[in-house]
Amino acid sequence: MRASTMVLKQAGIFVVSDERGDIGRATPGAGIYFRDTRFLSDFHLTLNGEVPEMLDSSAEYNVAAIIQFANPCLQVSEGRDLLPQSISLRRYRLVVDQGVLEQLDFHNFNDFPVTLDLELTFGADYRDIFDIRGFRRAKQGRILLPRPIEDRLILGYRAPDGAVQETIIKFNRPPDAITIEAGAAYTSELEEMRTLLPGYDRVVRARRTERSPRAVVLFRVLLEPEQGTRIELHLSPGSLIQENGNTGDRYRLTPEYEAPTVERFSGVTTSNDLFNAVLDRSLRDLRTLITPFPGGRLIAAGIPWYVAPFGRDSIITSLQTLMFSPDLTIETLRFLARHQGTHVDTWTESQPGKILHEQRFGEMARLGEVPHVPYYGTVDATPLFIILFCELMSWVGTRELFDEFLPHVESALNWIDRYSDSDGDGFSDYGSHAISQRGLTNQGWKDSDNSLQFPDHSPIATPIALVEVQGYVYQAKQLLAGILERYGNPMRAEELRRQAEDLRQRFEARFWSDEIQFYGQAIDGSTRLVPAISSNPGHALYSGIVSPERAGTVVRRLCAEDMYSGWGIRTLSTTMPHYNPMSYHNGSVWPHDNSLIVAGFRRYGFEQEAERVTSDMLDAAKHFKYNRLPELFCGFSREFERYTIPISYPVSCSPQSWAAGTIPFMLETMLGFEPDAANRRLELHPYLPDWLQEVQIRRLRFADQTLDLTVRGHGKDVQLSHNAGDDIQVVLAGRPKAEAVAAPKNTVKTQE
Repeated sequence: MRASTMVLKQAGIFVVSDERGDIGRATPGAGIYFRDTRFLSDFHLTLNGEVPEMLDSSAEYNVAAIIQFANPCLQVSEGRDLLPQSISLRRYRLVVDQGVLEQLDFHNFNDFPVTLDLELTFGADYRDIFDIRGFRRAKQGRILLPRPIEDRLILGYRAPDGAVQETIIKFNRPPDAITIEAGAAYTSELEEMRTLLPGYDRVVRARRTERSPRAVVLFRVLLEPEQGTRIELHLSPGSLIQENGNTGDRYRLTPEYEAPTVERFSGVTTSNDLFNAVLDRSLRDLRTLITPFPGGRLIAAGIPWYVAPFGRDSIITSLQTLMFSPDLTIETLRFLARHQGTHVDTWTESQPGKILHEQRFGEMARLGEVPHVPYYGTVDATPLFIILFCELMSWVGTRELFDEFLPHVESALNWIDRYSDSDGDGFSDYGSHAISQRGLTNQGWKDSDNSLQFPDHSPIATPIALVEVQGYVYQAKQLLAGILERYGNPMRAEELRRQAEDLRQRFEARFWSDEIQFYGQAIDGSTRLVPAISSNPGHALYSGIVSPERAGTVVRRLCAEDMYSGWGIRTLSTTMPHYNPMSYHNGSVWPHDNSLIVAGFRRYGFEQEAERVTSDMLDAAKHFKYNRLPELFCGFSREFERYTIPISYPVSCSPQSWAAGTIPFMLETMLGFEPDAANRRLELHPYLPDWLQEVQIRRLRFADQTLDLTVRGHGKDVQLSHNAGDDIQVVLAGRPKAEAVAAPKNTVKTQE
């Protein structure tokens, strides 16, 4: 998002506004949202018809914002000319479970009384998030005239199926007047010629649409000398009213599913203040993104476009933060297991055992205009689901968790073996079956329409086997083999290892290109390797499928100038014809992408390269508002002599889940954890950069214990202290500690 955009969220409600707190067309996607519906699209204030001067604003804590205004030069009803900055107006906004609370606090610093006309303008278009992003609709509902009722204002909308939605605005005192303005035709916020958000990968022509009727609410504010007063309002989405039987119960705005509360994250503090600040921001954002949905709680992918269940995003974020909250991982697995595919459906692209891609709850999903009920068009979420289960078992695995999730893991494995290889070449692919009319053309993590191209621009045939997906399948089978062996099924474990090794050999033979000395991005349906130099093979390093002999070549290529921007690894090389540093997937820098690649660097022993990427990503974070890494940023090269900064991508989600998971995962990677809960052994392989000489962790969940530990040192020359009991081994790689050193109980400063 733009730096001037303000984002707030609590539970299922989120708000996107400008830095003044105003909501309107000038800010893309601005509004108050609940369940993929914009319940307020217009909200701004004036004083005596003038826009107040904003002095400053902050939304640092995600659920609340403070915007400080002052009056401009005004002529007031008393006949006086009011000097500027003599009236304070503080706008305090708090998002609560049931809506948005707004307090407008006035204070008169003059020695005479002042009467001001405060006008608040409200409008609601009730557009579905897909509609806002540019997806075409065949039918539109009807916006109802605002209805004033004493101290309330009710905005309303009737959907094409007859369902009614309302926005209820309640004031702490009856307004002095309310004026209703009729709607008018206007061009949507996509403007006359824009593109499909957020990937900018398809041109759409904005339609002329009806601006919602608006209500202008007037409060006459009398301020005595040196005195103040408060106007308060509460905005809340009303219930979805069923006026006929055409909509199923699954879409009712019912009370949220009562999921267990996620325990607080492990507390971490380090010797580096910037790292502490960025880590604290990351954990705050992750808490904000935890969202109650029908069926359970899950980390929403990002604000504003993806406040919804996403399979891939929630899995990767859980992998990134498993060290901080195993309970969050358990909730993720449970949610996805509940929605695992059970049958073949070409509209939703469901297949037995497949993990969902995206689920939506708005009008377009309810009316069958989009297949997201849920939609299963992803090739990688299913092997990633298995990987997440295995990593969870390594950290806190119990027999109960094993028994709970194994049937779903076996079903996911069956999908890989039975459905994911459509052409029988031994590689998991997508695109051979009819892709849903409203589905995704590309179904890996780079899912924009133009993210996979031959350098000569020749057409790509389906099915498509992505390089990173083969790594995920390899990793899933290798890890699952270890878990099954631990739990008494060595024969099945051996079979999975054999399958994984067979895949690794075929992967080396087919995906490596001697011509480009790199792994291709994909193999298409005509068996051609797509020889694009991309970041995707970095995920293959993370998974361990890359041969040790070629790992160094891959690492050096990813760190070369055409791939490395100075802030991070680009998604695509500058040497590719379709490179564009301002594109969504063809030259931008994605923090989560870099976090997985850094883990791959460390897996193969490339410590200095891992340190470089981590250091530069941390440096990038400090240039963004609130030290918050966005979903992505542009891939322009860093120019040290010109003091350049990382350039924002204009409609990136921020906060965004796997961007928030980047720094936590990089910390885990630096510490080199290798957990083995079954054998009650926690091994560390630390490599600390010179700017991080001490890491203290409290409340680390491992096996059935909660540990405190401290790592001090530089590089691999480190010391470890911990408070584990005799039944837990905590060791440094290659040299187990003879005895545990108790971590101080009262000197470790933790982050909540």
